[in-house]
Amino acid sequence: MSLTVKSLPKNFLLAAIAASMLAACGPTNQETPQAQAPAPVVPAEQPATLEATEPTPPPPHPERLQGLNPQQVITLMGEPSLVRRDGSVQVMLFENETCVFEVVFREPSQHEYFQAHHYAARTLEGDASDALACLMKVLPNGAWPDK
Repeated sequence: MSLTVKSLPKNFLLAAIAASMLAACGPTNQETPQAQAPAPVVPAEQPATLEATEPTPPPPHPERLQGLNPQQVITLMGEPSLVRRDGSVQVMLFENETCVFEVVFREPSQHEYFQAHHYAARTLEGDASDALACLMKVLPNGAWPDK
C-alpha cells in the first residue's frame, strides 16, 4: 500500500509541516560564534628623525651680569630704555609693559671701566619684583642670546 499526500489525514499533514519548520529553527550541533573583541591597535613606531632637537636653554640668571661693562650688558640685553650717569655710577633701565630691570654700574676707581655691581627689578608702580621673572620678560626672546 502506498501512501499519498491525499490519503493522509489533514491534521497529520499540518503537524508534519509544523514539525519540519520547527526543526529548521531549532538548535544544531554547531556552536554559535561568540563575538570577539577586536585586536588592540598598536601605534606604528615613529621613524627616528635625523634632526636633533635643540635643548631648552637654561633660564637667564641675573648673576651673569655681575662684573660686565655697559657694552657687554647691552650685547646681552639689547638697548636700555634709559641710561643715567652720575659721577662714578651709571644706571641702565630695561623696561617692558609689566616691569623694570635695573643694572647699576660702578667705576672701581677713577678712569677704570664701569662694571655691573648691582641689579634689581620692580613693577611699573615701583614695588619690588622677582628679578629672574622680570629679566625673562625684558630679554629678547626671554633668554640670553646665542654666543
